[in-house]
Amino acid sequence: MTNNTHKRYELSEVTRDLAAVAMGREPADLIIKNARLVNVNTARIQDGIDVAVKKGMIALVGNADHIPISDSTVVIEAEGRFLVPGFIDTHDHVESSMVEVRNFAAGILPHGTTTIACDNHEITNVFGLKAVELFYQAAQGIPLKVMVAMPVCVPSIPGFEDGGAVITAEEAAEAYRKGWATVQGEQMNFPGLLFGDPAVHEITAASLRAGVTLTGHYASNDLNQGLNAFVASGQIADHEATTAAGALRRAELGCYVQQRYGTAWLDMPNLIKAVTENPGLDTRFFSMVTDDVTPATIIEDGHLDHVVRAAIRQGVSPILAIQMVTINAAQLLEKSRWIGTISPGRAADILIVSDLVEMTIDQVFCDGVEVARGGSMVVEIAPYHYPEWALHSVHLDSISPDDFKISAEGESVRARVMRVFPGMVHTEEEIVEMDVVDGSLPAVPGDDLAKAAVFYRHDPKAAAGGTKGFGFVRGIGFNTGTAFASTVSHDCHNLLVIGTDDGAMAAAANELIRIGGGMTVEIGRAHV
Repeated sequence: MTNNTHKRYELSEVTRDLAAVAMGREPADLIIKNARLVNVNTARIQDGIDVAVKKGMIALVGNADHIPISDSTVVIEAEGRFLVPGFIDTHDHVESSMVEVRNFAAGILPHGTTTIACDNHEITNVFGLKAVELFYQAAQGIPLKVMVAMPVCVPSIPGFEDGGAVITAEEAAEAYRKGWATVQGEQMNFPGLLFGDPAVHEITAASLRAGVTLTGHYASNDLNQGLNAFVASGQIADHEATTAAGALRRAELGCYVQQRYGTAWLDMPNLIKAVTENPGLDTRFFSMVTDDVTPATIIEDGHLDHVVRAAIRQGVSPILAIQMVTINAAQLLEKSRWIGTISPGRAADILIVSDLVEMTIDQVFCDGVEVARGGSMVVEIAPYHYPEWALHSVHLDSISPDDFKISAEGESVRARVMRVFPGMVHTEEEIVEMDVVDGSLPAVPGDDLAKAAVFYRHDPKAAAGGTKGFGFVRGIGFNTGTAFASTVSHDCHNLLVIGTDDGAMAAAANELIRIGGGMTVEIGRAHV
């Protein structure tokens, strides 16, 4: 493996070089011969195509016989295999993968994803604006194109969540001005948009003045007044649609549908029916994203290649599915003059694919440099050394089983319970009659009733005050003596503990405090 900092040129720096190569006056750095081009511009496959690359940009698509070859020119015989543009994920959260951005890049590049627009509101909820700069710095010099999407909901719902930071319009403007962020992250406070919250619209104005693409988060079934207000407020993309009707309506209003299919949220098969059940529909406003995806999913199934395969299984043609993660995605980001197609003047992000339906990716090129082959990286991405302040952010003392006691009076109470649904983002309220046992409400695993507790973890002084909240949840299916704890807890990232036994919950929480955050599971521990 080579271990070089990845070099990337701006088009403005290389126009003379590209013209010289295209005209045959200078040799190319890379020539791919005799390929079948998946032309996402015209939705056609072109046979017998050559592609010539100079300084990371495409100089020619067509016949390259006239271009001279030097000792340093790399010539690849495609032998009739397909050329596909590098995939673009317009909405994801790298932190949800539980690895940092450079390791994330090494995981997804072999699967054909060459650009991500990542909303790092996870670490920004913990550290504030300095997290945006940190994330930007950590992503420099790697083959993966990382467009940082400025988190604009920190906290996601002011007054409802207690996070570790607050992002204002002034801070958003600073991040855009300094180049740390080039996209607006999802605007989750869509009620604030609809009903005129001044702070929300000030952040919106800052993003509009910066000239960046604004992405949103519209989790509502109101497809008339509310959705129109959302789009009219500048949000041009949304990943929260859950029905085909909702997807179609977004596209009708010029709002890009970001059909998500990652690890937790699997909405795409429902949304894609808007396409498969409407033959002839113009699909330019349909894209596909992963949102949250874990390393296990990437290793076992893939990244955007997995999403493309899943869409093909739903009846979408391979070319159309590829368009949704290439040219459509590039146009969503307003970067189609840079990425999204195998066309002259674009970045040479190219996949050599031997099977289009199964999306078998043989080689991956970023800016004309081969970075992966046969599912493995062929270049090494050097680690980034994070500062100490970024590695120690869980400020909690040890938690005891008694800290999970939910006091109650009488013999029984009517309790509000959250019902969760596997693979779906929404929850529903249930009212459950619960027995009071020794002055408190226990979990009832036999009735699928688990306890949920949240502990504030961001500030040592505040955490010492014991800020916490309790509830009950159904749909988890935990057995007796089981608990799960996580500080990766949308979106405030406090310590969340769910379990059926107070002792198990305390054990899971304390292990997480010891290791400094993440996720832990405790199985088979009964409280005595």
